Amino acid sequence: MIVIRPSWRPWAAAVALLLLCALLLLPAAGLPIGAPAWWPTPVVVIDPGHGGYDPGVETDSGISEKDITLQISQALAASLRTRGYTVLLTRTDDRDYALPGQRGREAKRTDLDARIALAEAHRAVAFISIHCNSSPEATRGGAETFFNPSLAGSKALAQAIQTEVRKIPGMSLREAHDGSAYYLLQHLTMPAVIVEAGYLLIPSDRAKLVNSAYQRQVADAVATGLTHFLNNWAGAS
Repeated sequence: MIVIRPSWRPWAAAVALLLLCALLLLPAAGLPIGAPAWWPTPVVVIDPGHGGYDPGVETDSGISEKDITLQISQALAASLRTRGYTVLLTRTDDRDYALPGQRGREAKRTDLDARIALAEAHRAVAFISIHCNSSPEATRGGAETFFNPSLAGSKALAQAIQTEVRKIPGMSLREAHDGSAYYLLQHLTMPAVIVEAGYLLIPSDRAKLVNSAYQRQVADAVATGLTHFLNNWAGAS
């Protein structure tokens, strides 16, 4: 909340007003695609899946999805920042946003709503949620990207990311999939996807997911896909 204190000197308020006007009058030419005319760089929100009370998928050896998603998200943030984006992470450590005493579905919804609110408040041009897949019946690993076909730009963003992810050496050639059943993708208003970086319960994928080199490969692929998407999506202009 912004509070205007009565003790402000009149000249300070005048300077602040002039600065705001100057920013609003800057020409839009040359600004990154998707940014308002007064915004320095596009804001991308990265969501490291799970965290806090919610570990996500856990292996018998004690590996938690929430730790891997944070590591990949941090690598993705670094990759995007080198490309000129402003990056916000929904968490930078092991935390959740459930209220005290909440449990189960109620806690999860509160947690997700807080992540959604962050992206909406900052008018993000894209929202990327990082996860690990967990199907116990899966025999073929690989990264997958999920989208909501009813959300403008979501499918195109997912396909752009999946195209780049498939270029990682040894990656299973999976496709982008309809993820409209996911709560996150139902409630965001900007292009949003869920990237499953691999199958944590498949040994070959698990070995990759805990490897920092693979994490960087996934991060760079996602960053490249996002950049291609923003450079070509009409809704971002």
